[in-house]
Amino acid sequence: MSPALRYFSNPAAVISYAPEGYVCLDWQPIAASANELRAIYEHVLHAMQHHRTTALMTVHNQRPPMPPEVQAWLAHDWMPRAVATVGYARCAVVEANSPLSRLAARAVGADMGTGLRFQYFDTPEAARAWLRTPATGGK
Repeated sequence: MSPALRYFSNPAAVISYAPEGYVCLDWQPIAASANELRAIYEHVLHAMQHHRTTALMTVHNQRPPMPPEVQAWLAHDWMPRAVATVGYARCAVVEANSPLSRLAARAVGADMGTGLRFQYFDTPEAARAWLRTPATGGK
């Protein structure tokens, strides 16, 4: 397996492309403003367009919880745009260590209205395995 290709990074997140065919968003334990969080997700969308992929693995690790306005923006703006723009179809979420961060991530999933298939995982290895399987499972 070839190493991931780094697409973008800042203190809060690293975005890379995995040779298995998905973009990986690896969050760092750094707080980011609402505008910075939105900008990171716009970079994710550009990476998905650039690499022509419809799949994302987001590794929350020790990411601080997202503010409610960013959660709503993800569910009602970014995700529907990603579905329409690149055919965003699958998201593997490696859950955060913090219970509040886990709740925030699940709130986004529960609030979205798209046909996106997503699963939650405890480890990146389990998330990678799911992303390598044919796209048949659902929410």
